Amino acid sequence: MKKKKRLLKTLVMLTLLIAMVLPASSPAYAWQGMPMSKLHVSGNQLVNASGEPVLLSGWHQPTGSYWTYQSSNYYLNRNNGNRHAATLEYLKEITDTFTDTSPKYGNDHGWYSNQVRLFIDREDMGDVAAGTYNFAGLQTVTQNVIIPYIQYAETKGLYVTLGLDFTFSNNEATTQANLDKFNEIWGYLASQPEIKSANNVMFELVNEPVLSYTNGRWGGHPSDPQFTAFWNALRDFQNSMIATIRSKGADNVIWAAGLGWDQYYQLCATNPLTDPLNNIGYAVHWYPGYGANNNYTILQQQWDTNIKPCADHYPINITETTWFNTLPGDSDYWSLFNGSSEGFGKNTKAIFTAAGNVSIAVHMNGFLLEPGPRSSFADPTAGLLYDGNTARDGMARFIFEWYYERAQMNPWNGIWNGLSSGSTYKLVNRQSGKVIDVPGGQNTNNLQLQQYTDLNTTAQQWVITDMGTSTNVYRLRSVSSSDGKVMDVRNGTKNNGEAIQLMQDFSNTAQRFRIIKLSNGYWSIININSNKAVEVSNSSTFDGALIQQNLYRGNLNQQWQLVKVN
Repeated sequence: MKKKKRLLKTLVMLTLLIAMVLPASSPAYAWQGMPMSKLHVSGNQLVNASGEPVLLSGWHQPTGSYWTYQSSNYYLNRNNGNRHAATLEYLKEITDTFTDTSPKYGNDHGWYSNQVRLFIDREDMGDVAAGTYNFAGLQTVTQNVIIPYIQYAETKGLYVTLGLDFTFSNNEATTQANLDKFNEIWGYLASQPEIKSANNVMFELVNEPVLSYTNGRWGGHPSDPQFTAFWNALRDFQNSMIATIRSKGADNVIWAAGLGWDQYYQLCATNPLTDPLNNIGYAVHWYPGYGANNNYTILQQQWDTNIKPCADHYPINITETTWFNTLPGDSDYWSLFNGSSEGFGKNTKAIFTAAGNVSIAVHMNGFLLEPGPRSSFADPTAGLLYDGNTARDGMARFIFEWYYERAQMNPWNGIWNGLSSGSTYKLVNRQSGKVIDVPGGQNTNNLQLQQYTDLNTTAQQWVITDMGTSTNVYRLRSVSSSDGKVMDVRNGTKNNGEAIQLMQDFSNTAQRFRIIKLSNGYWSIININSNKAVEVSNSSTFDGALIQQNLYRGNLNQQWQLVKVN
């Protein structure tokens, strides 16, 4: 198995070398080492051509000048004042930044983005709410910016989720006049040869259809007795767009909306959309200002109530999320973003990792990068926004480092975690400095593991074996076990606080773990069945503290130093 894995990795590297000398039409890479393939929906997962689950990580990027170069003239001057040419150059440069994996910002890695949510801006297509809809403007920007950018993005291995930056008068979405506009636009976009069924293009149907119409009134909140009727009205609205897209022969993945500000999805499985290709997921917006801020209990409740009933059946794409602490003098609008990385960020990481099928496009370039001479909004050559600003505790560095971890959960991700398969390691907890230990060196099934002072015994040593899969999956075998017992999640449950124990090797998913290299020189250990992290209970520093699984927040008690034993 080990030889097979080495051979496969060698073939991937040879493919990379060949790609460097092939024409531009040769296969692209999401980043060095990860081949890009056309995606489709299978069950509740977004999968590649081989049927392997893929997680997308990226950013939201409108095409208007305000959201690109803003008040800077750098790109305009380089393009003789041509706004579309200036926008296209900006989009290419920021894409170069967000797909460049070389070391940045003091880390030994770069960005690992493989998705951009590209929104056609009202600057070109007008707006529904303002009565300025401009179909000719949409056609022009599509030819001048959207299509050339999609083609460039593919050379960078970047998937483009294409959407429309419309707003609705009084938040009332499902009018016939609105539907006519959407069908006109999606019919046009889905007919363009460079967009239709393109390997790297997906469609997000509608942004934040807050209210739908039924039984003589507008509504859309789950507390409304007619919520099901309002959901069905939005379902029918989106079904019309899906039918339009599919009638053009386009097989692109489609991301559908929920009610509210893309908040409510609890009926998506019981009252589903109709897609003849069954190639749909749901686009969700996820903000601290929706009521949770830094409160984990409320945030988990929002997920369980509003999103999980959908996520259990369809892949989820978080196409907007932003967080940073608001400060006195900030705009009232920024209260939507009021959360910290320590609070909202870690809670979000825990919930999305546990779900296992959540892609992300954070809102947006201007909340990731600082302004600079090339852009007064987000300069592609600038540093991370609010980096080192403890008062803000903004998301940029958190996202930068989390995307590096998420990349390692993708198939053939090209990131070596530094481990040697078949070698022996001690697992040292960062919080306590103690190692994972088999109590008393016993060779007993169902024996919960503990942490203990490093005594350099075989009960504290583990043979880590790469299982030959494409996603850094390992078995951890106790050196002290005479019959090869392994690390195991008791009863294979997904429960928080479940024991990590010693168990006979059944070669099941309860005994398979991803070992993820972190930005700081440590590793996390995540069970592939539960998507929960191995940790020291209660962040204890005492000998005998038990080892368990829990939601993955990346806290110190979930970080491990892997020390190779000679």
